[in-house]
Amino acid sequence: MEEEVKKLFPGCKVFRMDADTTSRKGSHKEILEQFINGDGQILIGTQMIAKGLDIPEVTLVGVVSADVSLNIPDFRAAERTFQLLTQVAGRAGRGEASGDVIVQTYDPEHFSILTARDHDFISFYHREMSVRKALCYPPLAT
Repeated sequence: MEEEVKKLFPGCKVFRMDADTTSRKGSHKEILEQFINGDGQILIGTQMIAKGLDIPEVTLVGVVSADVSLNIPDFRAAERTFQLLTQVAGRAGRGEASGDVIVQTYDPEHFSILTARDHDFISFYHREMSVRKALCYPPLAT
């Protein structure tokens, strides 16, 4: 991903945040500070950059293989996918400029993808609870 982004945007400095680049003590903070200070224009990362970042200059967020977590054999897979997508989408447009989110998915009609796209927490909840009730999964296990 990093190599392709550098080819597509040769004039931009690219930072990467993943287990390989943040294994050294303080490296997570160092990368974020450089990005926040404007030393780079693109930040590529794993799920670790989806939560808690408030960087007003971020106006575009992209998610690659957004639905890969739907294939994990866990009854919470749809919930986790929905949470991740809504969290990462919330990183874009936190400043004065509006933000955009691009999501690459193999299953664009899955309810967790559609409801995350629409920020429709209520519809997601009702759909997920009906599935869990039918299958006797928590919190509706009988």
